[in-house]
Parts: sequence; C-alpha cells; structure tokens
Amino acid sequence: MVTIQNVISVIEGGEEPERYVILGNHRDAWTFGAVDPNSGTASLLELAQRLSELQKKGWRPRRTIILCNWDAEEYGLTGSTEWVEENRAMLTSRTVAYLNVDSAVAGHGFYASATPQLDELLKEASKQVQNPDNGTQSLYDLWMSSNSSPLIGRLGGGSSDYSAFVQHIGIPSVDMAIGSDYPVYHSLYDDFIWMEKFGDPLFQRHVAAASMWGLVALRLSDEEILPFNYSNYATELENGALGISERVQGMPVSLSPLHKSIKEFRKAVAKVDSELKALQTWKIWSPWRNNPLKVRDINDRLMMTERAFTDREGLSGRPWYKHLIYAPSLHNDYGAEVYPGIGDAIERVKKTNTSESLQSIQHEIYRVSRVINQAALVLSGGLT
Repeated sequence: MVTIQNVISVIEGGEEPERYVILGNHRDAWTFGAVDPNSGTASLLELAQRLSELQKKGWRPRRTIILCNWDAEEYGLTGSTEWVEENRAMLTSRTVAYLNVDSAVAGHGFYASATPQLDELLKEASKQVQNPDNGTQSLYDLWMSSNSSPLIGRLGGGSSDYSAFVQHIGIPSVDMAIGSDYPVYHSLYDDFIWMEKFGDPLFQRHVAAASMWGLVALRLSDEEILPFNYSNYATELENGALGISERVQGMPVSLSPLHKSIKEFRKAVAKVDSELKALQTWKIWSPWRNNPLKVRDINDRLMMTERAFTDREGLSGRPWYKHLIYAPSLHNDYGAEVYPGIGDAIERVKKTNTSESLQSIQHEIYRVSRVINQAALVLSGGLT
C-alpha cells in the first residue's frame, strides 16, 4: 500500500467565488513520462506562474480557479476519481467546467475532445493562439490542416482524469493536446531526449498548449455570461439517435420517446439562445449590473444542464457511470459511445435475443429520453 497525494491550488474568485473552473493534469508516469504526463505538468506549472504574476498586478478572476495535479492516474485514474467522489456534493453544485490536459505535447497537430456545449469556445480560443509550427497562422489553422472542419472528439472514453467529472457527476469538460498517437507511448523511450529531438525541439508547442489551456480557463472564469453553446449538443443527440435507429432496424422497439425528447431539447436551446441575444442587447443599452439576477439565472442553467444528463442509478451493470449520453464502450474503455445504455442493451439482444432483452432496449430508450427531457427543462428554466 502506498499513500497517494493530489496537489490542489485555489485562486479565489472576486465576484463569484462559489463557482469553480478546474484545471487538471496528473504527474505519475509508468517510466520517465516526458510526454505523458510531464509535458502537461510543465504546462500547468507555467500557467500557475503566469496566473500568480497577474495576481501581483491586481487581477482576480471573477470565478474561482482551481489547479489540480493528480496522483495515481495510471492506476485506474485513482487520484482524480477519489477526489471527485469525496467532494461530489460541492463539485456538482459549484463547478462550471473541468479542463484536462494529460499529454500537452506529443508531436504535430492539435487535438481536442469536449462535451458539446464547449465546442465553439474551443474554436474561438484556438484562433487567438499562434501556430507553434508556423508563426503566420493560428492554432485553429493547424487544427484545420488535416480536417475540413475542426474535429472535436467526445469524452465518453475512460482514458484520462476527465472521466469522473463527465461520466460520474456530469461536469462540462475539455481534454486537449498537441500531437497524438506518438510511438513511445508508455515506454522507456518517453524521455527528455525524445521530446527534445522529436516531440518539441524548440518547445514552442509547449507554449501553444499552455496558451490554449490558459485562454479557455480565463474565458470561463472571467466572462460575465458563460461562453456555452448548446446547439452542437442538440445536433449530437440527433446524430446519436440516427445511429441507434440503424442498429435497432427490424427490432420491435420504438424510438419515438427519444425523438420527442430531442425536439424538446432543441426548443430549449432556441429559447436560451434568444435570452442570450436579449442580454447582449441590454448590455448595449444599460449596464450589466442592472440585471444581475437574470445573469445569474442563465449562467446557472447553462452550468447545470450537463448534470441533468446523469441518472443516479447509472448504466445497467455499470452503475458508477451515471452519464446516459456519453460513457466508455462496454468492450473498450478507451472508446466513447453515444447512448451507452441503449448500446449495451442492443449487445445483450445479439447474445440472447429474448423478449426480456428486447424489453431492456425499450427501457433504456425511456431512461435516455427522460434525462434529455430533464436537461431541456433545466436549460429552459421550466418545470414539468
């Protein structure tokens, strides 16, 4: 038995100290860990230093910023998971977002995964960070170089410390890196020599990674209205339903409850977008401080909608996973699956093909529909 230790640093917010923006990286490694995790740890330490310098100049974030250095990530995400479970009540009521960087630099290219309401924020922030490999371009240009549009993954897999935040308690989250699938992953060759020779010879990629991480954190902690956009979430729900429709083709199940709930969520998105536009108009014609309760109300709804996608009973057979929209695949902990409970039920039908297993698919469809309806109510600020 070995005692593990997380390191937590808190920069208290000036106006909303009870709202948290959390940044996390782990520090344990299988071997030397120059990429995984030390490139991320170096970026976190650089961010801490820069934030300290801002404080010395009189700056204070609107919301509280928490910097977390996790222990025992390689042993089942232990450090972050235990911390989330111990502080669950406080985190679920106060956390705006969790920003994870595991391996900050592993080579060329920018890669990001997120819960969908943070997609637009990532795109906007990447346009303000310089491309480390081409000073005339932005990080957004680097991101676009290998795709027709910025490709944002989803945080359903259980490969890093965002897992407990997203899949257990429903916190909007991001995971970012420059470079991916590097050849020395978890080997003895993941050392400073490899980083200096191949990963980031000029260490400009580390600067870009830390800049992107810090910029996203500052926007979430300082902007009066949270920069969330749920339109992409509605689209993701719709696309996920299309995928399920193909998988249950020919089975005696109805997807009508799922489609209806997604329509309600789309209506809620339109409503909150209209309110946000109205607030922007009020910003032009009168000071924000004249309407602080409205600002607080809409921020709370934007923040808490992700929680509504969780269910206290969790996935059938995997109760720790509370999120019914995103979770690891049943047979691949690194793979993300949309509507995992429905997917698990479909896999059971393939094995047994009984009336009971078919009923379980319909049951999971009802469960998912219920949490989507709940999320729509939270986002719109309504009651049943």
